[in-house]
Amino acid sequence: MNLTISARNFDLTDALKDFAEKKTAKLERFDHYLIDGHLVLEKDKATSIIELTMNVKHATINSQVKNPDIYLGISEVVKKVERQLVKYEARFRARKRTAMKTKRV
Repeated sequence: MNLTISARNFDLTDALKDFAEKKTAKLERFDHYLIDGHLVLEKDKATSIIELTMNVKHATINSQVKNPDIYLGISEVVKKVERQLVKYEARFRARKRTAMKTKRV
């Protein structure tokens, strides 16, 4: 999976980049569906906006979190995307199973 990390309104530190890469490494188990991803970290006065967009086969999964702590926000957005990927995988498998059943008949 190719992951791009961008920072808006602040400089991206190595520690923050390593943390984001470590958290998104959890999503590697869905590697056969994932094409690429884009993580946008935006810092405002008191809040941080974290947005993760994942391109998968035949779809795009998008999630956004607002949190004062940027590290907690990254963790939350990865959990959200992981849940969405589990649902996507279940739908993909069900669609594939249905197609196989109709071929046999």
